Amino acid sequence: MAEASGDARMVRAGAPARRAGLTPSPATFSLAPSPSWTPATSCGRACVLSLQWRDLWRSMPRINASRDEFDGMPGTWVEQNVLFRKFFNRFLMLRNPTPLDEFNLWYGVRDSEDSTDRDYDAESEDANLWIGHALQCNARSVKVSAAECGAKLHLDPVMFASKCFLTSLELTGVVLFAGFFKNLQMGCTLLERLKLYDCPICDAEVFSQTLRLFTIDPGCLPHSKQTSISIPSLVDFSYFSGERIPPLLKNLGSLETATISVGTYDDDTPLSDIHQFLRGLSNVTHLDLSYKGPKLEVQANFQWCPKFNNLTTLTVVSVCCILWIDSLPSELT
Repeated sequence: MAEASGDARMVRAGAPARRAGLTPSPATFSLAPSPSWTPATSCGRACVLSLQWRDLWRSMPRINASRDEFDGMPGTWVEQNVLFRKFFNRFLMLRNPTPLDEFNLWYGVRDSEDSTDRDYDAESEDANLWIGHALQCNARSVKVSAAECGAKLHLDPVMFASKCFLTSLELTGVVLFAGFFKNLQMGCTLLERLKLYDCPICDAEVFSQTLRLFTIDPGCLPHSKQTSISIPSLVDFSYFSGERIPPLLKNLGSLETATISVGTYDDDTPLSDIHQFLRGLSNVTHLDLSYKGPKLEVQANFQWCPKFNNLTTLTVVSVCCILWIDSLPSELT
């Protein structure tokens, strides 16, 4: 967040420091000439300080919208959430239709024991409209996070099927329904970076022709069946295991760097699946590998061990006899 600049002298002399609810802290509010990093609510407050700034917020190339900004306001969590959605709907309606560089959304999803898929669909409706608006405004970077612990945002995959300029997508606490990766392939032809955190994937295959960086953490892949990952353009892959069966890696010929945490789930993961997973990484030059589970007994069967002939940098944590390297890399830890 940019600090307040010399333009602050435009505030009328004698005006109170906290007028219109503003705080002077640069961590929560920034003044011109860098309003693009300002949260949406702060922009609304800033417009009252000067006629020169009145319409500045309408053409911001970067939008940060956070449900957390409404914490502490009168009413229950649900009432605060309704207020946030009304405010941001109005904000987008009045905004000029100018291109976006970035769109960052921290969204609140109500969760309860009685919630159904239909309830989550209704809770996610505004978020899907806002994300679709950002894509229509040619946003190149989109980051979406569900704010309520345990609840998941139901993302509509259809919005990604239309031609867009998205290059980076980061999702947290979002359900990725079947067809998500197909629609990414159709509409997001410039997408190079995809990061998924706690996002259940419903597709049986993760595929792309454009991704260069892909990060996936526990909670994304199913426990009971194997998912395949086929991304021939991928250069940097980060995978943190949480499922019983690791994914089947295919067509990763361009892969150079891998950060991997893999192991046995409740001591029930077939070792053949771990071997198959590691074999899919055998072309990397930089490998950071962590293994969690019981000791693996190879019993001198070196045909079982995947070969990593291109390694130049290797970091290994708690791994027992699962790699076969023709020559030691230049950097080994």
